[in-house]
Amino acid sequence: MLPFRAIRHALSHRRHMSVAQSSSPKKTTIARIADLRASNIPISVLTAYDFPTARACSAHPVDITLVGDSLAQVCLGYPSTTRLSLDEMLHHCRAVARGTSTPLLVADMPFGTYAPGPTDAVRAAVRLVHQGHVEAVKLEGGEEIIPHISALTQIGIPVMAHIGLLPQRSTALSGYRVQGRTAASANALVRAARALENAGAFAIVLEAMPSQLGEYITRTLTIPTIGIGAGPATSGQVLVWDDMLGTWHGHKAKFVRHFADVRKEVERGVATYVHAVKDRSFPNAEREGYAIDPTEWASFLRTQGQPGEYAEHQRTATDATSDSAEMTRHPESRAGALPRANETDEKTAKKTGLHTL
Repeated sequence: MLPFRAIRHALSHRRHMSVAQSSSPKKTTIARIADLRASNIPISVLTAYDFPTARACSAHPVDITLVGDSLAQVCLGYPSTTRLSLDEMLHHCRAVARGTSTPLLVADMPFGTYAPGPTDAVRAAVRLVHQGHVEAVKLEGGEEIIPHISALTQIGIPVMAHIGLLPQRSTALSGYRVQGRTAASANALVRAARALENAGAFAIVLEAMPSQLGEYITRTLTIPTIGIGAGPATSGQVLVWDDMLGTWHGHKAKFVRHFADVRKEVERGVATYVHAVKDRSFPNAEREGYAIDPTEWASFLRTQGQPGEYAEHQRTATDATSDSAEMTRHPESRAGALPRANETDEKTAKKTGLHTL
């Protein structure tokens, strides 16, 4: 019999081996976000609005996926985020949740769902967690929302705060303006950041403020700061999906960088598709079509009572289509020639994957 020490060593070795062999990313938690901040590892945050964008955020993966109320503009076409309802937000949260694996999933609380008071904030946040399947919520505001954050954290709902430029209050702020450019304004933001941390927020978004102020607040707090137009020294960065990929048709803020030009590729793809449909080059009968056994087709035509007439009509039509394409490729050698058919490869009759509307 092996001594206990040897057995323990063997089990420990096996356990370490199994951990070493696991390559699957771990689920991001609030503790993990705090560890990233403590280790000075930048935190990546990206918005997502549906199943495909959530899958992309999980595949590469970002640390935090945010279902932002920016979906009001980039997805639903509203002029501002204030038009978004809680029911609309819940619909998108559920889609994102189904596509999210490792990132921490946070949702914006829509305008008007928490302003009346802590009781309303709790009611709306519970719906986002219970029905929207999110893990945390984000609130815009300063010291005036401290009671809301305290109420939420007391019942176990994590809160991400948001100060600086507050899109839900853009009208009151006379537009989307940089905040904290005066000593008084900067002091107010620092005071708000400290109060929100003390109220229990696990992180705080700093939007549209001088880089120096973003760095100062980051050094002042112990919780992570997530910057968007707040300089490179914050604990992490967040961008809107459509800004990051260049698909947003509206104003491009100074802090936005396009990491891809997806808009041009999308427009090119749509134009190419329309052209292919109009000139009948799509679908291609051989590569993108299905065939039927000639015997079965002949049997079908007989059931229609006009096999000869229909078959001749079909042969003539397919001959014309094929020869038209041939004349386009070799006009000098096909002048005056009658059309002839593209032969359908019967091997393509095998079942393949099919997307349906």
